[in-house]
Amino acid sequence: MGLLDWTQSKFYGGYSNDKFMGIANSFRYGKGVEIRKNPNSLTLANKPEAETIPLTGAVNAMVTIQSTGDVIAFCSDGKIFRNATGAGTWALVYTDTGSASILNAIEYNDYLYWMTSGNLHRIAVANIDAAWSGDVTEDYKAFLNSNANAHPAREFANKLYIGDGANLAELDSLGTWTNDKLPIFGDEEIRSITTDGTWIKLYSRRSNKIDYGQKYFWNGTSPAWQERKPINQMIHCAIEADDGDYVVAGQKPYLYLSKGLTFAKLKRLPLITGTQKITLSPNSLAYTSDDILAIGIAESGTADIGRGVWTYGKEDNNYPDSLNFDYPTSNDNTTDIINCVHLSNGELYLSWKTAANAYGIDKINKAKYATTGSVHSRVFYADRATKEKEANSIKAAFNALAAGEKIEIFLRKDLASSWPASAEITVDYNADENDRSIYSKELDTALAIGNFNYLESKIVLTAGTNQGTTPELTELSMVVDNEIETSDV
Repeated sequence: MGLLDWTQSKFYGGYSNDKFMGIANSFRYGKGVEIRKNPNSLTLANKPEAETIPLTGAVNAMVTIQSTGDVIAFCSDGKIFRNATGAGTWALVYTDTGSASILNAIEYNDYLYWMTSGNLHRIAVANIDAAWSGDVTEDYKAFLNSNANAHPAREFANKLYIGDGANLAELDSLGTWTNDKLPIFGDEEIRSITTDGTWIKLYSRRSNKIDYGQKYFWNGTSPAWQERKPINQMIHCAIEADDGDYVVAGQKPYLYLSKGLTFAKLKRLPLITGTQKITLSPNSLAYTSDDILAIGIAESGTADIGRGVWTYGKEDNNYPDSLNFDYPTSNDNTTDIINCVHLSNGELYLSWKTAANAYGIDKINKAKYATTGSVHSRVFYADRATKEKEANSIKAAFNALAAGEKIEIFLRKDLASSWPASAEITVDYNADENDRSIYSKELDTALAIGNFNYLESKIVLTAGTNQGTTPELTELSMVVDNEIETSDV
């Protein structure tokens, strides 16, 4: 092999599980980029922006009222905020008398219910307005176990079911409350509830958070569950999928697809290395308006994985399911805690807490793009890593840039840990008038990278003026000499 062409022109394969290997069109790392809507090009993802809301606690749950579109946020310090029709401003409408942490909420049978550790509370949907004082029934019902970690809730057969540690509680349409309707093993706590219309499926973890979880099947009427399936992973959360349930489990978590009594591994969440581990909150799974799974990472733990919303799925059946880090929090760091992800009126929200105990809600602004985004390739070494190689030229193809847009191509060699300060190719609308009406740019002189055994690329995109436009890269190609002569000395 002499001259080789190394071309990157598609990115819909998403994150690979290895720096050398992966499915076609996958990459080693990416952040803030869109890889699915235009599968043959790379653009920036939409921009997460912090909402104006005076939070003093973490938002653990969000609910959209079906009849009005109001978005309600429930907080760890007992405060409840309302955004009328989802298009107004956030306003504090109620505070729990004891400032108890609100763990979850659900709309059921013309009432909005929310759960603190020990109690179920409610307000009639008809009374939801700018001030709830006098309309709320606090401590409407009492839980048996007072679980302080999670109260997952699901409607099934016109009844409301709520997890409370090792018990499933039931509220029927007449207000009859049974706080021990279904027991599971006593050292477990229910983390998520799903249904396929026939079965209620309960996902549990051990209360001491060891590497063990279970999936229970219950028909909704019998005094005991009908079947269970253990898994040697700690279960964090689950949500219904088209054919089964998506489940996140493990201290170095995997995304699973669970069908019946099986758990099929789909993807390990990346960048959790060595002794690092993370957990995810019970409300960290939702769907985007494009029906792509949204995963809020993470509830706790120290890891290199980016904090915000990751996505998994595909736009259509012509392409594979893939994992991508679309939406870092508006703080853009690796320490934020993500408590909740919620889709409302086609808008995706995520709630966060910083290491300095600041709190917020981000909404993905579909009219703007991330300020910057990047993709880092897998490692290229042609047919033999032992061969020293030379890059003869590098060329990028792209749509003509708009004002403020920029594309940078960086290269690094031989498994280095850092990237060079200067790009091999820069296309910059603002800095170079010659870059304003071109569709490709080539460097065919000696590249700054020099000879190499291993080679990696990083593509960095910068949004246009006021983040209103995105550059679009369609191809990055290099001509590599795989047979250069090297000294024997």
